[in-house]
Amino acid sequence: MSANKIFLRYYPPGLAINYRTAKGSDRVRHFDLLDLDAKTNIEPLADKILLQTLAEAEEEPSEEDHDQASPCLPASGSVTSSQNTFSALKLALGKLQQKLREPIKKKFYQHKCHTSHILPLTNVCFDRSGDRCLTGSYDRTCHLIDTQTAEVEHILTGHDNVVFSVGFNTPRCDKIVTGSFDCTAKVWSASSGQCLCTLFGHTAELVATEFHPLHGESIATASMDGTARIYDVETAHELQQLAHHGAEVIAARYNRDGQMLLTGSFDHTAAIWDTRTKSCCHQLRGHSAELSNCVWNFSGLLIATGSLDHTARLWDIRRLDQELHLVSKHSDEVLDVAFDAAGRLLATCSSDCTARVCALDGSAASEQLEMLSLMAGHSDEVSKVCFSPSGCMLLTASADNTARLWLTESGHCSQVLAGHEAEVFSCAYSYAGDAILTASKDNTCRFWR
Repeated sequence: MSANKIFLRYYPPGLAINYRTAKGSDRVRHFDLLDLDAKTNIEPLADKILLQTLAEAEEEPSEEDHDQASPCLPASGSVTSSQNTFSALKLALGKLQQKLREPIKKKFYQHKCHTSHILPLTNVCFDRSGDRCLTGSYDRTCHLIDTQTAEVEHILTGHDNVVFSVGFNTPRCDKIVTGSFDCTAKVWSASSGQCLCTLFGHTAELVATEFHPLHGESIATASMDGTARIYDVETAHELQQLAHHGAEVIAARYNRDGQMLLTGSFDHTAAIWDTRTKSCCHQLRGHSAELSNCVWNFSGLLIATGSLDHTARLWDIRRLDQELHLVSKHSDEVLDVAFDAAGRLLATCSSDCTARVCALDGSAASEQLEMLSLMAGHSDEVSKVCFSPSGCMLLTASADNTARLWLTESGHCSQVLAGHEAEVFSCAYSYAGDAILTASKDNTCRFWR
């Protein structure tokens, strides 16, 4: 085996080895290292990875070996022999471990405030670098903003109603998608701000849009017309109409390899779709009220759903006859659910002014979720939760005009991010975990570092 490069992914920990097989084929082998922590003995782990790669290098490539993983960053140097590969693996694992040992950033300070929207904001997101962000607004525009200066790089105009959903084609982040109450989605160039195409077909408000996670060549949309759809970015043609739900569809999320799409609906169910066969594989039934959100975990084996029936449910796609776990501790509507980057923690938030974090033991046979922490302190409903990249902190957004940072394990409030003058309903961590974005009905978004 001749290994060329090792690539690192910090959140969640993982690496990829680019190598050449004995028959001269170039291949990439991905390793998800979700159990890696600061105490892991990296030498036997490096040996295990090397042995698996060597065994695979003796075989010709097959389609099954081209499993895709989240994009990785190149580790320094190249390797050309097994011994050099072993040394390089230890170095790469050491870098991942060092990242896990870095101190948790517990205090953030308001860096900038963006005030150019004339009506309340809807949703926000960072690009992969954290240097730019998108803001959607009731003023019918999306702004592409430099997070260092809070200056607007581009104002994306063209929608005839509220811009509700915004997103980048991560990790390249050279394209932007916006979804609007005008029943359309638009694709934009992140460099020029020009509209590349408009996606027609929906007959009611669009509330969710998402690029295909691997190639970004297709976009999934969810609409209040009761359908989800998939479009080709290059041609703007509709590829699939997913019309199994009986009410409004409020979420559409690809799994990690883009072969499955998860949709959530006001019909009390979530649905799993095979994007290759254009068929509904399964409908997740059990909630007794509208869904507020649904998400995949990193592995794509678990799904979390939140509902206005006061519960969240956890589903294992290997056994979909009933939910795996029922999280029923909240006393009011569950407004959001989120996994941490590794898919080992599940957060929920509610109109009961609290957020909760549960730990997953990874066993499909387990009958109980471990309740890890309760985040109590907000004085109004909590509408959004998201984890820091390492999973050590939880960020919440609330109608009490604040966002808060919490220690995941203890539920202790580390910091109150105050300054907004109206409800904070969207928040995000940067990929590196060194910046936070909050958006409010006071027409502003604030950058915290």
